[in-house]
Amino acid sequence: MKSFLLGFMLLSGILGYAQDSYQSIILKKELTEHANAIIRDETILIEVEDIDKMTVTTKRVVTVLNKYGDRYVHAYDFYDDGDAKIKSQSAYVYDKMGNEIKKYKQRDFKDQSAVGSSNLYSDNRVSYLDYSPMSYPYTVVYKSEVQMSTTVFIQPFQPVDGYFVSMESGSYQLKNPKHIPLRYLESNLDSIKLEKNNTEFELSYKVSHIPAYKYEPYSPQISDMTPKVKVALDRFSLMGVEGTANNWKEFGKWQYENLIKGRDALNAVTKAEISELVKDAESDYEKAKLIYEYMQGKTRYISVQLGIGGWEPILATEVDRLGYGDCKGLTNYMKALLASQGIQSNYAVVYAGEEQKDIDPEFASMQGNHVILNVPGIAENDVWLECTSQSLPFNYLGDFTDNRHVLLIKEEGGEIVKTPNYECAINLEETLCDIGLSEDIFTASIKKQSKGISYGNNYHIQTQKEKDKNLYYKEVFGNLQGIHFDDLKFENDKEHASFSEELVFSGKKFYTTAGKRILLPLNFIEPEIDIVSRNENRLYPIEILRGFTNKDQFNFKIPEGYAVEALPEAISIDTDFGSFKLSVQESNEHPGTLVVKRSLSVNQGHWSADKYEDFRAFLNKINMLSNQKAVLVKNG
Repeated sequence: MKSFLLGFMLLSGILGYAQDSYQSIILKKELTEHANAIIRDETILIEVEDIDKMTVTTKRVVTVLNKYGDRYVHAYDFYDDGDAKIKSQSAYVYDKMGNEIKKYKQRDFKDQSAVGSSNLYSDNRVSYLDYSPMSYPYTVVYKSEVQMSTTVFIQPFQPVDGYFVSMESGSYQLKNPKHIPLRYLESNLDSIKLEKNNTEFELSYKVSHIPAYKYEPYSPQISDMTPKVKVALDRFSLMGVEGTANNWKEFGKWQYENLIKGRDALNAVTKAEISELVKDAESDYEKAKLIYEYMQGKTRYISVQLGIGGWEPILATEVDRLGYGDCKGLTNYMKALLASQGIQSNYAVVYAGEEQKDIDPEFASMQGNHVILNVPGIAENDVWLECTSQSLPFNYLGDFTDNRHVLLIKEEGGEIVKTPNYECAINLEETLCDIGLSEDIFTASIKKQSKGISYGNNYHIQTQKEKDKNLYYKEVFGNLQGIHFDDLKFENDKEHASFSEELVFSGKKFYTTAGKRILLPLNFIEPEIDIVSRNENRLYPIEILRGFTNKDQFNFKIPEGYAVEALPEAISIDTDFGSFKLSVQESNEHPGTLVVKRSLSVNQGHWSADKYEDFRAFLNKINMLSNQKAVLVKNG
């Protein structure tokens, strides 16, 4: 009996250990701290069998601790009938005790187009797990095998998915039995526990116990701080089109020859129409502007993910005939229109988005998610054109593609250059407010002008519905109550990328009274400054991607029968992070008017973590000073 019990206990222990592997109640604190999800194990095996044959095998085990961690399950794969095929796909879901909740076979996965509703044509699809958790935590084990003929894209080794997700263990292996020459670029690997076993033709990395990165305000992009290994083959294939390159000049040359060349022809009728359009223009700059506005008026953006893996633009003649295209097609079309008048331009590949992601100048590979046009030689600086917008001004990019490295694809080869940087002084908002005060309400007349990045953020207001305009401005003036708009006027000066707003509105009294005194807040429009909390253990550097300047003047009409009793002193602050000036005084030219002038500049820049408290003090002081009050007293 005793031996039976001992055997039963041993068997129970073995079974319990096997099941414990997916338990989530035994996780170490170092992995759960600041984490919404934990990657328990991620194994990626890439087998490059030939220039045009590659298999990627994935096993990913993720424990999701709360609803914010659902996004890190990543139980999906992309495929394309002409290129990538999912050979196998499965998933298992476990509860917090490690008990299996559900099992998914390949046929149970949902399948849909891999692009949005604006897409007209696409071969790209995604097969994904559709699971809605009943409780937390839960664990998903996902396995897949995908075979593809395109080898120009090699999945990087990137063990950190984002903020608030930790990793228990992971491995990345690239096998290359045919010894196709490869390159790789490592970054930030010294921050993790790592085993590396690389050879000339194969790679192997193992990692363990990477705590979650906790988000800190004004920190750099997480991808700039976390471990990553980029990988590329020197000989590769894109949907059956083979290439050889190990630098940007060669890589750009291959793209030009195989993706761009010969696709910019136009018919004679269109050429004649463009020639007529620009016949009176006095410079190539003026010609290019007229042609850009012609293109904007004739075309619209629709995504078309076809043609050599979605990287080849549709023919210029097709865009001309149909009146639509994606970023590649529209950029190629604009390039063709300019060429018809002898104006040379360059197809430019870019990572678009507010985060300012670069095409890596140090690592030639297939990169980017968008295309714009570069036009050199027609102005003092290169002209840049966003060809998917029907409303942007000529030679204006905004925060979608500003200040980042891009790849120019030229006949002679690729070249890395940088798009324009909208500096602090250029990103300007100037506001003039006349405010009338009475016992119960205020009236206000505002004139505001926006330039630089601010232009791109604001000019769209004029095209919104009246109801949406009112909602927008009520949010902008969130510190004011009971607002009613009497008049809204706008002027969009596209020639100088300047947007003007004129508003007339009224609202409830926003000052307070104390006996016969009025305490008047001078902060009629709140400054564009965050209040950030103290962080004595700041880990990450401070980064401000885009500086800006705000200049405000508030003219308060002092109520009848009141006089100024006390005003804040003028102040001027100047730091590495920016500057702030505030002055308050009665107007000599307009008696009975209190003039508040406020100027705020925040600099673009990068500072070490030990500067955080100085930075925080700068922001908080601006908010404190902006929230000062004037004291008005009733006469007699």
